[in-house]
Amino acid sequence: MASDFDVGAPALQVNVFEEGHVVARVPCESAEEAADVVRMWEENEGVRCEIEDLAVRHAADDVLVPEPEDALLPDPEAGA
Repeated sequence: MASDFDVGAPALQVNVFEEGHVVARVPCESAEEAADVVRMWEENEGVRCEIEDLAVRHAADDVLVPEPEDALLPDPEAGA
């Protein structure tokens, strides 16, 4: 279910590792799509995949939260 702040960004990302290095990052819209990407990549020997939930890292109220107006005013006790 999309929130009022949803801008169509992918919810999941598959990180593909080969020999300990990220070789690809694949954005996915659903868990099913991510599982398909993992199956495809892990057919290659020596490849490991990790599914990252991007929604956990960024909440709608974390982005562009305005500062209180007094944060922009100089502190009178700081001694201009």
